[in-house]
Amino acid sequence: MRKQTITQGLLFFSLLSGSCTYGQTTSPPKFWLSGGVGKTHLPSAMVAAGYEFSQIPTVLTARYSVSGELMQMVEPGIKVSEIGLLYGLRIGKFRMSAGLSRVWGNNRGKYLFSDPDPLMGTGQVYEYVPYQTIGLPAEVRYITSLKHIGIGVTGFGNLNAKRSFAGLNVSLYVGRLK
Repeated sequence: MRKQTITQGLLFFSLLSGSCTYGQTTSPPKFWLSGGVGKTHLPSAMVAAGYEFSQIPTVLTARYSVSGELMQMVEPGIKVSEIGLLYGLRIGKFRMSAGLSRVWGNNRGKYLFSDPDPLMGTGQVYEYVPYQTIGLPAEVRYITSLKHIGIGVTGFGNLNAKRSFAGLNVSLYVGRLK
């Protein structure tokens, strides 16, 4: 009787331990490059690179964006550029991040004169006023992809002392996306 109980216990233990074996899957980290166009209060373009850690749902993004007037009748054209580093969360197809950036560009100063242009009409010329400052960028990305190529929409913005902006961008992604 005792021998039968020990045999049943060993059989039960071996079945239990065999069916309860767990392991972790280690997926490689994801990375991507993207380029896109969109609109703030001015037309804009953005280039970004992202790295998504494999074991924690976070993303590290470096981005460059530029917004400016195109074919304007007034000189100089208003322009704002930004380069930033952002860190945030990855939730499904969404990436939400914020960080720190350098912002620079130019504004118009005082009116100087009008420049008659026979092709485009009369253009106004203003004083060129450059600026640079530190900003707080934020973005929400939605990316849908195949294994190495994807498309996405980015809502982005930058809060700074000189020319804060927010916009929407459509981008193409390449890299290890899945």
